[in-house]
Amino acid sequence: MKKNSHRKTGLVLFLLIIGLLFASCSKSDEQESIKENIKTVVGLQLNAPDENAIFHNYISDSLEEDEKGFEEYNNYLKETYAAYFTESTFMQYVMMNEFAIFHDSADKFNYQLKVNNVEVEQNEVTPTNYDFTVNLDYLNKNGNKTEIELTGIAIMRDDKIAKLSYIGDKKVLKSLLNGGLD
Repeated sequence: MKKNSHRKTGLVLFLLIIGLLFASCSKSDEQESIKENIKTVVGLQLNAPDENAIFHNYISDSLEEDEKGFEEYNNYLKETYAAYFTESTFMQYVMMNEFAIFHDSADKFNYQLKVNNVEVEQNEVTPTNYDFTVNLDYLNKNGNKTEIELTGIAIMRDDKIAKLSYIGDKKVLKSLLNGGLD
């Protein structure tokens, strides 16, 4: 009888250990998925300009075509960004033109941004926050390249972005949005 009881205890412990291993692997996969999603969104926002991301490219001279262009632009935003963001954040960012801000500036001031690398790490103090660093090339209208670095934070809710902010060098951010680095 004692042998049978030891076997049952051993089996239960073995199953518990296997369960814990699977749970930790699943959590690790979830972390990697979140990091990849953040990298994707940062790339979509900062590889600029992208003609598809610029609203005025959907507008024409006729009201009927403008309505169609507005619908096409909204479809582009939904297809490109909605899966990565909470519904309320997605709607807020659409209304505030957050998805196109770098694209509009790069187009208006005739420069290009190219993402070279994005590093994402979970914040140790607040596990729903992910800090990221982006290394990019800035090409001015004359083709001169400058390497820049931006930092930011993504706040996650239910594995979706609830807020994404670029919080690095405010002077560089302001320059990018108001005319470029030149």
